[in-house]
This record gives sequence, C-alpha cells and structure tokens, in this order.
Amino acid sequence: MMLKGQAVMVNWTDVAVEHRHAYYEWHSREHMVGRVALPGFCRGRRYIAAQASRDFLICYEVENIGVLSSNAYLDKANAPSELTRRTTPFVKNSSRALAGVRASLGVGTGGCALTLRFDAEPGREDELERYVIANALPRLAEIAEIAGAHFCVADMKASTIVPVERQGRPTTIPKWIVILEGVSLQAVNDACDAHLAALHQHGCTDHIERDTYNLQIMVTKKG
Repeated sequence: MMLKGQAVMVNWTDVAVEHRHAYYEWHSREHMVGRVALPGFCRGRRYIAAQASRDFLICYEVENIGVLSSNAYLDKANAPSELTRRTTPFVKNSSRALAGVRASLGVGTGGCALTLRFDAEPGREDELERYVIANALPRLAEIAEIAGAHFCVADMKASTIVPVERQGRPTTIPKWIVILEGVSLQAVNDACDAHLAALHQHGCTDHIERDTYNLQIMVTKKG
C-alpha cells in the first residue's frame, strides 16, 4: 500500500550484536510505541540488514513534514527517558532524513526492502525527479512481486534539528531516497536492476548507496 502520510522519518543505523537485546527492549517496547502514539505519527517499521552498510533501517510514516518539528514531537525528543539515555549510546553511525514523500505506489507491505540513497547533479534535479516519478516507480509498481515503491526527498531544515535525545550522535543526511518493498530479497534486487539502473543517465550523481533489509517489527497507531 502507499505510505501512510506525506512525510517520513527514515534512519539507517548500527547497533553492535552484544547490545541488541537492550536495543530491542528500548526500541520495540518504548521508542516505537511512544513515537507512533504522538499526534501525526501513523506507523513505524524496523528492518534488519540482509546486505547493507548499516545494521538497521527504521521508518516512521507521518501525516506531513510539520509533524516532525511539532511541539508534541520535540517535547518528547527533548525529554528522553532514563531508558533512552542508557540505550542510545549503543546506536552508532546514523544516516537519517526527515523527508517529504514525492511519490508512493503499491498494494501492500513487503517483508523485504531495498533502499537507495543518492543525490542529483546540480541543475538536473527536475529531470531526475521526473524520471523517478513518471517512469521508474510506475513500472516497479506493476511487478507482481513488488508491494510498494516510494520516492522521498529530505527536508533539510527539518533534518538538521537536533533534539536532546540525538545530541552527541553524528548523523549524515541522505537527500534523495527510493524504497522498494517486496516479497523477497531477489524480487527487490531484480526490480531495482531492471528499472533503476538508468538513474545516472537522468541526472543522478555517481555514488548510490544500495541496501537490502528484512522486516522485523511494525507498529501502527491504535484506534
């Protein structure tokens, strides 16, 4: 199905294996539940790496980008719990964007995800966006093994806000993001190879960071 809302908070991050139990205790039972309960948050998902540069992919879907700089969100993020303070030092090497959803197509939620992080060549942003939205995503969404195909662009003003719970954690901001959801890792990899290999020809810079993940947990708003 399409993403729930017009914006996402998406985060790629590392947590060492020896800290995973503590991380799950905090992230699954406190962080995700607490975030999704906030006004404007719709759904949260966490994936674990299949073949990826970072251990985890976390995605929160929200009604609009304003939710991610709202008083409700910032009040929560600026008053971390004791469990949050104990656990967040285990979270390393974050790449995180607060991004607007430019296009979202699909019929369901896939158990496997592929993400691309990239940027546009100066002056070719419109060309690249047209290619992704009008050409690549519709073709991807037609594939039976693909559950969803999404394109998001970081809001740099929102992404550079550093609340108390994130202070002391250096973070990079990916600007352009494609997320594919599918029934298998092979399905998302094959779909990417078939319909996103031409990004460079339409204005993408040389470097594209490509990762694949398996879904671990999904939390939706109650009621």
